[in-house]
Amino acid sequence: MKSNAEIVKEAMDVVWTAGRADRVADYYAEDFVADYPMTDWGTGLDGVRALVNSVRVGLPDYRESIETLVDGGDHIAVELLIRGTHTGSLNGMPPTGKEVAFRDMTILKLRDGKIIEQRGLSDYLSLFAQLGVDMLSGTQD
Repeated sequence: MKSNAEIVKEAMDVVWTAGRADRVADYYAEDFVADYPMTDWGTGLDGVRALVNSVRVGLPDYRESIETLVDGGDHIAVELLIRGTHTGSLNGMPPTGKEVAFRDMTILKLRDGKIIEQRGLSDYLSLFAQLGVDMLSGTQD
C-alpha cells in the first residue's frame, strides 16, 4: 500500500506534470474540494480535470517539481516549483513565448488513499512579473 506522501508525489507527476486529466480519479476523491485564491478549481473531479486541461492551454509544457515535502500523515505539505512556456492564452493574457518559473505552497488532505482537500498559494506576483504584467494597472508590456 502506498503512503499518502507517495500518492501525492505520483499525483503531481501523473496528473499535473504529465497532464493526464484521464487519471484524476486515481488520485482525487469524488468529493474533492480546493481553496486557492485566484485559481478556479471548479467542483469535484470534473473541476480538477478542467483545471488540468486549462493549465495546458497557456503553458503546454507545464511541469511541477516538489522542492520540499512534509509528511504529516493524512496532511501532506509541499513546496512546488512550477515551470512552463507561455505559448497560449493564460487568464486572458496573450502568449508571450516566455519561459516562467514560480513557486506554490500546497497542503493536501488525504482519506482512504485519495486527495480530498487541497489548499495553497501560488506566487502569481513572480509569474505575472515574468510575463510583463504591471500589477498596479493590470496591463501587459
